[in-house]
Amino acid sequence: MKVFLCSATLILAILMMSAQAQDVNLSFATWGNTTEMQLFNEMIAAFENDHPGVSIELVERPSQGYKDQVIAELAAGQATDIIRAGFAGDFAFYANAGGTIDLSPYLDDNFSEDFFDAAWTIVKYDDRPYGLPFVTDTHALFYNVDYINQAGIQVPQTMDECWSWDEFMERSRIAMENSDADYGHAALWNAKRWLLFLYSNGGRLLTEDMSAPAINDELGIQTIAWTKSWYDEGLAPLSTTMKPSEQADQLFINGSIAFFISGSWHLPALRENMLSYDWDVTYLPCTENGQDADLGGNGFAVTKDSENPEIAAEFIKFMTNTDNMRTFASQAFFNPVRNSALEGLEYPEFNKQMLLFAEVASTVDSDHAAVQGLPIFPQLSAIVADELDLAFVGEQSAEETAKNISDKIANLLGDQ
Repeated sequence: MKVFLCSATLILAILMMSAQAQDVNLSFATWGNTTEMQLFNEMIAAFENDHPGVSIELVERPSQGYKDQVIAELAAGQATDIIRAGFAGDFAFYANAGGTIDLSPYLDDNFSEDFFDAAWTIVKYDDRPYGLPFVTDTHALFYNVDYINQAGIQVPQTMDECWSWDEFMERSRIAMENSDADYGHAALWNAKRWLLFLYSNGGRLLTEDMSAPAINDELGIQTIAWTKSWYDEGLAPLSTTMKPSEQADQLFINGSIAFFISGSWHLPALRENMLSYDWDVTYLPCTENGQDADLGGNGFAVTKDSENPEIAAEFIKFMTNTDNMRTFASQAFFNPVRNSALEGLEYPEFNKQMLLFAEVASTVDSDHAAVQGLPIFPQLSAIVADELDLAFVGEQSAEETAKNISDKIANLLGDQ
């Protein structure tokens, strides 16, 4: 193995010297806001400066429809050299379709050791890396400081102090009854985000070998029953179930709810719009079975259409190195997925809150990530969302919901 790696390193060095002797043009397609595009341009300029003869075109695209465009270009054999891919099954989807390449030949044998286990898991297909993880975002518990003070509630100050599910429900009820809040709490739901509660409770959506459903057991039913109780007990508004007509973030901003479960991307919007109340962030409720977190985020892959895959791989290694990852995460308000990038991490705004999100992001369960990384994850997610919504807004019991999810997943897996 070491002989192969030395050979691969030598070959890469020769190819990079060859690139300096002749022009190499790469293209990199990504979505992103103004800050992200500026940071990408800065990384491109730095890489080009270090690699004379290499030119990288940044192809900016809207996030809406991005994946569909990549699929169409791959089918036509006209994809960009490098693509950005999300943590909801994208890496496995592209790899399964033959659209992206295995990066193993371009990586040292210990390359993955610095990455969060869950982040590395999600870029793998058939146990090989078909991309590199870059940044993540996750969920925590926002709270209305004014309401918490009115109700006399003390929030957890460390992850070890996280409330149990029962303790959280009690605090939610106390806040609703002893402050100006109309409801105790709400979440900005989708099925992917719900899984953080299933896995933190020790449950599973699929068996370890991914061959069968595993949600129809005591832990799965317990998790469904607990989240269903939010609505049955009137602590969360019915307008914020799995398929809501009302966004929970707006209810938090206007003071209708005391607690809000969602992600770090809300921080700038809260600063701009939640002017009538003070707010802050603490840790999610947890169980004795452990801690888990939502795994948002994205990374990069090299497509089959690249004529210079070794140089494209070198560029995405450059983008995901410790310094570039730390800089991008801090400036664009993401969390890094390298342990080394957490060292010295500081954010220009919301530093305390973002460091809490970074701490939470490191707890994602690898089995959770493996399920989320499957190419069929969008179909799995749709099944879970449909059945949970029936439980949250209707008379469907937790037991029926778990069975229905299990049966539908079994049918889906049988069709693969």
